[in-house]
Amino acid sequence: MKPFELIEHTADYAIVARGRDLRELIQNAGRGMISLMVEAEAVAATRRVEFVAEAGSPERLLLECLRELLYLEEDDGLVPIDFTVAELCEATLETKCIAAVSPIDQARPYLLVSIKAVTYHDLHITTTPWGLEVQIVFDV
Repeated sequence: MKPFELIEHTADYAIVARGRDLRELIQNAGRGMISLMVEAEAVAATRRVEFVAEAGSPERLLLECLRELLYLEEDDGLVPIDFTVAELCEATLETKCIAAVSPIDQARPYLLVSIKAVTYHDLHITTTPWGLEVQIVFDV
């Protein structure tokens, strides 16, 4: 099972992310989004940023975590290089996440796609025989 893969989409970019559970699904979705944004293996992370996300549904929680990763670049000038869901409480749908980041000036030569937003388009987490799967569309 691949943790994520790029899939064809008419106007924007999309990935399918997979995980054995919600924590792994969100983590793989974040890593999939990062793979669209930057050649992460070519950039050294300079620090780690922690953030918390919470929501009323698993899909909304996934969306909030991915949006937080986008905010790092948009608001703080930090490009996410890696992403980990350190803690997840499924009962309250709260996460503690850690992003390894690099300043945008250092990562600029390795930037790929400029993602404007993570969309709700067909955002449904489904259960499969091996875990969870979700398709995520990114507005570029």
